[in-house]
Amino acid sequence: MNNDNFQPFETHLDQNNALKILQNATNGADDGELFFERRRAETLGLDDGRLKTANFDASEGFGLRSVCGEVTGYAHSTEISEAALLRAASTVQLAAQYGSSSLADAPARSNTQLYGCAKGN
Repeated sequence: MNNDNFQPFETHLDQNNALKILQNATNGADDGELFFERRRAETLGLDDGRLKTANFDASEGFGLRSVCGEVTGYAHSTEISEAALLRAASTVQLAAQYGSSSLADAPARSNTQLYGCAKGN
């Protein structure tokens, strides 16, 4: 395996299972996506031409999104596995289930006067 190539379907997930999970998660939605990301960063800190600090950071993960009307469901994980994808799908499915329902009533106003202030003072 070449470490420079990020291929999650060859190393982490079965592509057919991931596609089925995506289809189930976005069933009834207007749109949806599954995306993968790998990031690598190196930082070198120099002081008067001398190396003072060196940092390396590597991370990877996925995001799953479903859009239904004005509602967007989104979940992400730094663990790329079928179990993590299933957990994300259960969250994202809520957008398709509730995307076309009515909005909830606004919370009751709580703007009460706590301290007595005389007007004009």
